[in-house]
Amino acid sequence: METQSRPRQLTDELLTAVPGRYRAIVSATEPGIVAGLGDLKHLVSEHAVGSLTYLLSEGDDAGPGEPIIEIIGSAVEVAHAENLVLGPLGFAGGIATRCREIRARAPSGLHIACGGWKKLPAALKPLLRSGLDAGGVSPRLVPVDFVYIDKNTVRMLGGLARAASAGQRLDHGDVALQVTSPAQAVTAARAGANIIMDDTGSVDVLRAIHTALDAEGIRDQVTLAFAGGVTVDDLPAIRAAGADVVDMGRAVLNAPLWDLHLEVNDHE
Repeated sequence: METQSRPRQLTDELLTAVPGRYRAIVSATEPGIVAGLGDLKHLVSEHAVGSLTYLLSEGDDAGPGEPIIEIIGSAVEVAHAENLVLGPLGFAGGIATRCREIRARAPSGLHIACGGWKKLPAALKPLLRSGLDAGGVSPRLVPVDFVYIDKNTVRMLGGLARAASAGQRLDHGDVALQVTSPAQAVTAARAGANIIMDDTGSVDVLRAIHTALDAEGIRDQVTLAFAGGVTVDDLPAIRAAGADVVDMGRAVLNAPLWDLHLEVNDHE
């Protein structure tokens, strides 16, 4: 049986005989937020990338050309560092920067969450969480423990009332039920749901749910959350329609990579 040959590492072949040590600086070409340093430290610990000095901290603002990381190592190590460092920081920093932009435009009192991190490949989830943290956006609807029951699980459990009871039996905090109409929202709240999630993407439905809960005298007993294709331009209308929390997915997840570069400056 033929064995597949290992691809040649051409950069290593080019640089392996180059003597001395080099100093390189990682910086950004545009303003952004530093994020993912903890994940990066774990990643580079498993590779020969020279010595890294972190010049900024997690969550810091970085301007164009501002040094973020200093790298000192052999020619091969610096080349490896360029391949390993820019991607994680670019991804997490892009998420963090987008989150800061969203928060700056969000109406007062509206909690911003991004539950869409669960849909990403496992390898990207830690970096996304780091970006959310640095950007000030929560990965959760509420900061405390809760049980989230989506509409498919509600259906399999036999309806909203049974789903609420099943969630309460788990004894893991508030119960969140996903609904699609004012009648369902009232039923869910009456059944003991503390968090009502409207994921229809319709501000009209959200407003009707808020009005129905208020008319029943139970609006102040629940947290009203909203999701479904939300963009930053939608946030004022969503808050005005009664939402306490908005769960943003693609508006966060499609953030562009923060543009970084590595430049070799000195040779020892």
